[in-house]
Amino acid sequence: MPKSAQVLHLNTGALLRREQGRAVFAVNGAGDLVAKVPIGADVSARKRRVRPLVHKQFPVTLHRALVREVSHEMEVRMRSFGTAFVSPLATTHGMTRTDMGLGLLMQRVGPKAGGLGLTLDEFIARDMLDTAALKALNDFARSVFALGVVVPKADCRSIVWGQEDGICRPFIVDGFGDPSVIRLRAWLPFLRRYELHRGMERMAGEIGLHWSRRKKMFLRSRPGAHL
Repeated sequence: MPKSAQVLHLNTGALLRREQGRAVFAVNGAGDLVAKVPIGADVSARKRRVRPLVHKQFPVTLHRALVREVSHEMEVRMRSFGTAFVSPLATTHGMTRTDMGLGLLMQRVGPKAGGLGLTLDEFIARDMLDTAALKALNDFARSVFALGVVVPKADCRSIVWGQEDGICRPFIVDGFGDPSVIRLRAWLPFLRRYELHRGMERMAGEIGLHWSRRKKMFLRSRPGAHL
C-alpha cells in the first residue's frame, strides 16, 4: 500500500471509471486497490455551499462523503463478525493524497484478471442473471438489511459484481453511509428499512425484476398482491 506521505499521480494513471461525481483509478504497485476521488461539478458545488471559514476551521467538511464511507464501511464490517452475513460494501483502506485531491483507497471489485466488474444494470443487460447469480443478489440484499447498511440513493450503477474467495457476488462501491448531520437512518431501523425497500423497488423496476418487501428478495416475475 502506498505510504501516507506519498502523493499518488492519478492524472497519468489508469482511469477505470468516471461517473456520478467520482473517478476511479488503478493504483500501481498496490495490489487489488483502487483510488476513488470526487470530481467535477460535485466538488465545485460543495465548495460553493460551504463557506471558506468553515473549511478552514473544519477541513473534514470538504471530504465528508469520503469520511462517511470509511466510517460506515468499518461499522458494517464489525457488525458482520460472528454472523452468517458478509459485508456487502467494498472494503475501504483509508485516505490517500493524490494530485487530484484527497482520495479513498478501496478494494478493487472486479474479475481476477483486473479492471472493474460489471455494474448491476450491465450485468442484467448481458443476460448473466442465472439462478446462481440471482441467489447471490438476494444474499446480498439480505445482508444489506441484516447489517444495517445505509444507502440513501441506492442505484444499479453503485452496485458492482466482483470475485471474493472464488465467489462472484455484488458489492456496493459508492454512496453508502448517512449524509445527514442527525443520523436518523442509522439510529431508526424502521426509517432505514423504509428507504432500503424503496431503493430496492426502484432498482428492481430498472432491471426488470420485482422486489418482495415481505421476503426481502428479488423475484423474476411479479407474483401477487400480498408481498
